[in-house]
Amino acid sequence: MLNGIVGQTVMFPAAVKEIDYIFKDGSVIAKVVNQTIQLIKDSYGTRLQWNSSTGLFSLSDLRKGDSGGYRVQHKDGKTDDYQLVVWDPVPRPQVSSRNKMKPSCSVLCSVENGREVTLSWHREGQTLSHTSSPNFSSPLSLPLEMEENSAPYSCVATNPVSNKTVTVRPEEHCFESVSKPHITSVAEGGRSCSLQCFVQNRREVTLSWRTEGQRLSQTSSLSLSTLSLTLEIEVSNFTYTCVATNPVSEDRTAFHPTQVCRPKGHCSADALLYIMFVLRLVEFVLVTLAFLTLTVVLLTRLYKVLNQHSTERRGRRRYQEADTAL
Repeated sequence: MLNGIVGQTVMFPAAVKEIDYIFKDGSVIAKVVNQTIQLIKDSYGTRLQWNSSTGLFSLSDLRKGDSGGYRVQHKDGKTDDYQLVVWDPVPRPQVSSRNKMKPSCSVLCSVENGREVTLSWHREGQTLSHTSSPNFSSPLSLPLEMEENSAPYSCVATNPVSNKTVTVRPEEHCFESVSKPHITSVAEGGRSCSLQCFVQNRREVTLSWRTEGQRLSQTSSLSLSTLSLTLEIEVSNFTYTCVATNPVSEDRTAFHPTQVCRPKGHCSADALLYIMFVLRLVEFVLVTLAFLTLTVVLLTRLYKVLNQHSTERRGRRRYQEADTAL
């Protein structure tokens, strides 16, 4: 049995040195005369060759139609028979994710089916599972539930002449749920406010600001441990939402501008106006109290003066009355 691959070359192992023939399915296709190959069937063209040094026939650029029985007949009557089977090379398998959420993370390996194609999963030299099917109309598929923090897995497609391998690492297909984003707010003065959203960064995490169904901004990073995104807003009736996403989950936190923004080193314009009003009020009260105090002091002094004058008049009147009586 000789196996060949479409497009490649096969060598017939029987050496031919003198007047000999090569047959296919009972018909002569070439002969060797005087150390030269002579084609009987021109359909082979230059694909059928004979090496005068080794004496071996070879057939290149193999086609499916080249499959069949071949015979090499020697001058002494001895024959060597070969059954050539030309195969398609096995296709490269494809791996897709079935469930990306840890801990039950699973993938599916698939390949186009063909003659004697087998699909299998391997890890560290051990075969975990395999499958094959005589139904060539549908692809071969083989699921796998991966263990967290496991060594890489290999999905291997094979047929009698070739094999193709795809390596699968759990960390490339499995994801944890995204963390809930957090929002801090800082007053900027007037009716504006600065919002900062941050979330723990993991693989393929994206952070974005949204309002009224519209995405305002977004960010992602492969290197940062924490993602953050700042948004400058005006006080309004809109609700702003910070959204964290990855391929398997989404979490969000909403913020309404009427929520109090935490001051940062200075007051807002409204707060300044309020403070100025309070200071003016205190100033007015203090001035009023000073005026009232001064008024009371003056009235008290006036009362004392008037009272003293009245006492003196009464004294003089008594003195005059006493003097008259004498």
